[in-house]
Amino acid sequence: MRIRNAGVLVAGLVMLTLGGCIGSKTINYLNDPSLSNGSSKLFENRKFEYRLQVNDVLSIRVMGLDDATSRFFNVESQANGSIVTDAAMYVNGYSVDKNGQVQLPTVGKIKVQGLTIGEAQELVQRKINEFFTNATVILKMVNWRLSVLGEVSRAGSYQVYNNQITILDALAMAGGPNEFADKSHVTLMRQSERGVQALYVDLSDTQVLSSEYYYLLPNDIVYVPALRARPGRLNLELVTILVGATTAAALLYTAINNAK
Repeated sequence: MRIRNAGVLVAGLVMLTLGGCIGSKTINYLNDPSLSNGSSKLFENRKFEYRLQVNDVLSIRVMGLDDATSRFFNVESQANGSIVTDAAMYVNGYSVDKNGQVQLPTVGKIKVQGLTIGEAQELVQRKINEFFTNATVILKMVNWRLSVLGEVSRAGSYQVYNNQITILDALAMAGGPNEFADKSHVTLMRQSERGVQALYVDLSDTQVLSSEYYYLLPNDIVYVPALRARPGRLNLELVTILVGATTAAALLYTAINNAK
């Protein structure tokens, strides 16, 4: 009778454990049944180009100037040949003030809020041309950072040295998702003038490649949650252990009864 009860218990544990299994779609990236070997599929996407906001910090280098004038514009000239750190670039960079302007030596204030990096560089170039000849402007963002949190190998904040980065690039920088990461409910938080926008990004489906949120913007935060259920392989391993332990206990019980 007790052996029968043990069998019922094992069956119940198997059903309960398998009920918590999850499919491979939740574990893997970019599932798409329409993909096939030997052929490609195009995923058109919309690249949302970042526009400068208040409190952004810019590195504005003006090349082709004499040494004396160059020191007023370029942080590299002030470093006397030593390596310029990210912190030095931030401290000596040009901050976009509350009016959306940056203050340049000689040139004065230039409104850059609402412009893309390319548009801001062109505007600064035109202003520089009014005062200097044969000068070339190179404009970059200093505070191009993003954060990756949650179920990843190396959660943290990362400096980006590229004007274009995808959410998959960001996860790669953080060492990739852990085994129990839920790739279908990755949360993207994005700062805007009105507040913080938050949404789910499903990395388990190839449709993310066509999403406007596939490309990240400065100061984005990516949060990777943990799965609510264990992967099926681990559940089966647990079932094997439970069945083995229960069977051993049943055999031991039978042997003791037969010995009496």
